[in-house]
Amino acid sequence: MKVVVVGASGRVGSKVVAALLGQGHTVVACVHSHNPFETHARLHVVTLDVHDQVKVAEVISGSQAVISTVSSWKSESGDVLTSAMQAVVPAMQQAGVRRIVSLTGNAAFTPRDHPTVFQKANRAALAKIAPNVLADGEKHMAVLATSSLDWTVIRSPVMNKLGKETYQLRSNLSGTTATIHRQAVAQALVDQLTDATWLHKTPTIWRS
Repeated sequence: MKVVVVGASGRVGSKVVAALLGQGHTVVACVHSHNPFETHARLHVVTLDVHDQVKVAEVISGSQAVISTVSSWKSESGDVLTSAMQAVVPAMQQAGVRRIVSLTGNAAFTPRDHPTVFQKANRAALAKIAPNVLADGEKHMAVLATSSLDWTVIRSPVMNKLGKETYQLRSNLSGTTATIHRQAVAQALVDQLTDATWLHKTPTIWRS
């Protein structure tokens, strides 16, 4: 399978690329500027600005799936996820590519959620610290939800290098502010390419 990874040079994105290559896939790794990858026969690195809809369409043409690990943290525009989806979705539809898996934080809610008081407080705290990041995560889910694509959005707590590299996906917002290993998140994103369990859903990821 030829998979486009948007946000490939990040801490999670680079692990996604490694996992895909390890499974024998061909990978188009989209980076903003820095290329951290060594040469590989099935790896093609492309410099990509997600706001460039023409270039996004060129990159996606000929692929079978897309994984997005982009983030608005430290970005000036604060709309990286939403802008990426606004470019990626029509490009995928035009190219006949259906499967897309995306990543955002677990403080991003959907209309179907039933958050607890604690979870509402956690979201309110993030809204004060990084309102653009939170809004971007929720808007990008809305873009996918109104598309005709086979989409899944994994919502994650804080990611680091601690704990086991295994995971479980849940349909609700259960859990607290526990962290999760980046490798577990990367593997979950890759696993969704061949798992239809969470089609058109926004599961949260937790340590198993």
